[in-house]
Amino acid sequence: MKKLLMACATAALCTSMAAAPAQAETFRYAGPVSPLTFDPHATNDFTTIAVLSQFYDTLLAIGPNMESLPGIATEWESVDESTWRFTIRDDVTFHDGTALTPEDVAFSIERGRKSGYYGALFGKITSATVSGDNTVDVTSSLPDPILPEKMIRMFIFSKAWLEEHDAVEIPDLSADVAAYTVTHENGTGPMKLVSHKADVETRMEAFDGYWGEVTGNVTEAIYTPISAAPTRIASLLSGEVDAITNVPLQDIERLEANDYTITTAPQLLWIQLEMDGSRDVALEVFDKDGTPLETNPWKDVRVRQAVAQAVNADAIVERLLRGRARVMGEATIPEIGGYQPDMDDHWPYDPEAAKALLAEAGYPDGFQTSMNCPNERYVNIEDVCRAVSSMLARVGIDVKVNSMAWPEFAKLLVQGPSSSFHAIGVASVWDTQDAFLSIMKTRDTEAGEGFFNWALWSDPEFDAITDKLRVEFDPETREALYREGLSLAKERVNAVYLYQNQLIWAARPGIEGTMRSDSVLNLTTLTVE
Repeated sequence: MKKLLMACATAALCTSMAAAPAQAETFRYAGPVSPLTFDPHATNDFTTIAVLSQFYDTLLAIGPNMESLPGIATEWESVDESTWRFTIRDDVTFHDGTALTPEDVAFSIERGRKSGYYGALFGKITSATVSGDNTVDVTSSLPDPILPEKMIRMFIFSKAWLEEHDAVEIPDLSADVAAYTVTHENGTGPMKLVSHKADVETRMEAFDGYWGEVTGNVTEAIYTPISAAPTRIASLLSGEVDAITNVPLQDIERLEANDYTITTAPQLLWIQLEMDGSRDVALEVFDKDGTPLETNPWKDVRVRQAVAQAVNADAIVERLLRGRARVMGEATIPEIGGYQPDMDDHWPYDPEAAKALLAEAGYPDGFQTSMNCPNERYVNIEDVCRAVSSMLARVGIDVKVNSMAWPEFAKLLVQGPSSSFHAIGVASVWDTQDAFLSIMKTRDTEAGEGFFNWALWSDPEFDAITDKLRVEFDPETREALYREGLSLAKERVNAVYLYQNQLIWAARPGIEGTMRSDSVLNLTTLTVE
């Protein structure tokens, strides 16, 4: 039986898996949501980027085991404390037939660094300039020890194509009129866009001029968004699609019994509860009689600690996620730099201690509130939200779960943020430093910091630690700063970390290829029988 593998032990193994000659084939796969845009600078949504990674290349590539590899750049070196030099491939062609140049790379970096979604990664870049026949120098306002690794998320555009279509500016996805790059692409990746119907299908075909190695046989791929999990399962079982993601946990045994391959791996994402950290009056918070509170209980660290100790994360993982997740106790995960294994213990589950903390904070009877929950976006997330509501009710916090479709939920955060309590999946791209800068640091969109700090948590001491970390090159000093920042954030409960998801795919027999932990399916290595 052929298998869809999540990662390979070595690059050689990945190549050998699909090395045998094979007939060209169409591959059909499905996930829960449609891509939001075809402009990878305009979002960092996991599903969107997973689809767009078929069309666009990045400056550095990601290997099957999430290691950084040469991409559009073949080499990189530190020129001085604040500048890195990248050597650019000279054999790369855009889908419109034009050749990629160092000017395109420099232009793309200048464009990408202005994206609010990537401010934590690229916000301190001050310039990208062509420095030779095939080199680009990237300079930052501060020394950046991990700048090359960040470039795995720097997607490369054609400057001329963007100018031709009046699309130089990164589009606003909430605008009434969609920019050209929202519905069109011109990358250098292995696949090129054939057609796209939002919420229906995205059809792509292999790009004959692709510069990289192709060992699989997929010449056409069709991605179908199917939001309802039972419908995705039915599509797989009926043969309408060859593989699906976000497999419902209750269906795994049935699929395995029918010779379908189930593939899992730790996802570069974790689920946490976020509570309003800055408003003087929280949204949707009332006393037990339904009168709006004139204060914000979430700002009190004792209330936040009470939530952390009232929620039984072990029970959620064991009962609702069937053990296919990892309970976590710090704002980072083992797959990225800065993870501290000895600090990764969840807050102790102690409802009595939670009640005492609420009483100490001035809420002996608790209070009422609402929790926004993005349905269908994460595995069994609605059940998780309801379980959290039930657990909090036991300590006096009555929670109404407000289930929302993902686009509606995302808009609530991006356009406000207009939520005082919600569950959400968050991720670091490559290093814990990314989480510090983008998820936990005080929100400052102009500086490109805290863009994904939807809870608006703010702690000057934590900010100072982050500022030191981002310019520190010495490994031992960096480790000390990781530990200091993670400890402080947990003690002051910037969020209640629940669990790290597993990425779960299912494929019919006759599918062989590689699937990365960032949700990207590598179509260049995929063989379909």
